[in-house]
Amino acid sequence: MNSNENKTEYDVINLGYEYPGMTGGVKWAVITDIDVETLMEMYGSELEQYMPYVVMSKEQGEAFREYDRNEKKHEMRRMRYHDLEGYDEGTTESIKGIYSNDEPEDAVMGKMEHERFKEAIEKLPTVQKRRCILYFYHGLSEGEIARAEGVTQQMVAKSLDQAMRNLKAFLKL
Repeated sequence: MNSNENKTEYDVINLGYEYPGMTGGVKWAVITDIDVETLMEMYGSELEQYMPYVVMSKEQGEAFREYDRNEKKHEMRRMRYHDLEGYDEGTTESIKGIYSNDEPEDAVMGKMEHERFKEAIEKLPTVQKRRCILYFYHGLSEGEIARAEGVTQQMVAKSLDQAMRNLKAFLKL
């Protein structure tokens, strides 16, 4: 974020982006070990665009970054190990295969198609599989998946596109 040549004197983070839901008038934090007076002398005009901002030490900035890394790590862990087919009265029975003998033919065909789709998703590479599950089963957008994984939306879109080609090939569509 910082536009100075050295890039070691300070760093700027957008508090609104890093911490959604944050209230108050301050949107920016300047992370530096330089005292405020020296910072203003050296980079005052450059930092005007971020007014109002708070100045934090590098240790404080690292604590914020560590918190963010931990949140992303825990979110990824929740996504990886979440039971996609958790119990839902009236719905889960058909997904998990709890059927009676007198079920209509279209329900049986629907189950077979669902099973084929699940098998095809299982054949995908790990990243494509995870992104497809988040996209199709959880209804997350490409942008939401990208933010959760800490990658660009273009990477997610490209991965989902390749996954769709793979699924079509697996399902022979």
